[in-house]
Amino acid sequence: MTLTYGYLRGTFGLPYGGYCIRPQSLPEIVLHASNENQRMFCVVGRYSEVTRWLEGSHVLVLNQSAMEATFTHELVVEVYTEYSALSRMIWGLDRLDVQLVIRIARTWDRQREVGSQFHPLLKLIVPSGISLDEIRRQLQTAVAGETVDATHNKELLNNVLSRVSTYDTMGSGCTGHSQMSPNSLPPYEYRRRLPPSYYD
Repeated sequence: MTLTYGYLRGTFGLPYGGYCIRPQSLPEIVLHASNENQRMFCVVGRYSEVTRWLEGSHVLVLNQSAMEATFTHELVVEVYTEYSALSRMIWGLDRLDVQLVIRIARTWDRQREVGSQFHPLLKLIVPSGISLDEIRRQLQTAVAGETVDATHNKELLNNVLSRVSTYDTMGSGCTGHSQMSPNSLPPYEYRRRLPPSYYD
């Protein structure tokens, strides 16, 4: 399967499937809850190719949902595959075709008791402002069938917050990344210095 990526469309409300619309350029990935064409982003291909595409990329993923309805300021990363557990055991995940989906988190994503009819192989909850390479590193710690909440990872949060600090002190366009709008950042990222707990 040839690796493809882009904004995910045509899923009819599902968090996977559909088709990718590749942007002409990719300075950053901005997801909007109010825009059905930009609610989800996906990368499709062999798992090894997908992670290689993510590796070393400083492209940032930003959430501009502004806490609309059931959307939150965080992001969810999910990996779907049609292959069975037996196939994964025989061939290994790296050789199998997958669909990696990045979407805006919903209020129920942390509620295990609510459950879901959709069962991704891997699932992460990550902060807005994360880079694609940081997503790859978080996937390395993911366990099949479990949700990993990376928003409590102090090292990751420090990295995300440091980008915001650079934006605040130097102005947009001076960070070495694409422009990062403060409106696209979660509430805790508006702070000019790290909360005391991060210094522990």
